[in-house]
Amino acid sequence: MSRANAMRGTYEDGREDQFRAMMKELQAMESKYKGVRGELLAKVREELSKLKPSGAGLSVVAAPAAMMTPASLPSCRVCGRDMKLSGTDGQIICQNGHTRLI
Repeated sequence: MSRANAMRGTYEDGREDQFRAMMKELQAMESKYKGVRGELLAKVREELSKLKPSGAGLSVVAAPAAMMTPASLPSCRVCGRDMKLSGTDGQIICQNGHTRLI
């Protein structure tokens, strides 16, 4: 086994250990809360169990910038105004000229 494969195995084992610990904590919280909170935590645990980490990583993919609507863009961190796409460069800009990457 090469060193890279050994390190990858250790990294993946660590990720799986973290995932198992997180799921255990979530299950403990779920049993602590009853009613609506418990049901919501159960749904969260169920959805997270579908995303179990693998060698390829989690199966979550971010939406491309071109698919974002103005309503889904965040507000400006500096002045709080609405942001809009500034073009195809992957940046958004507010009325006052503050820019940031998506």
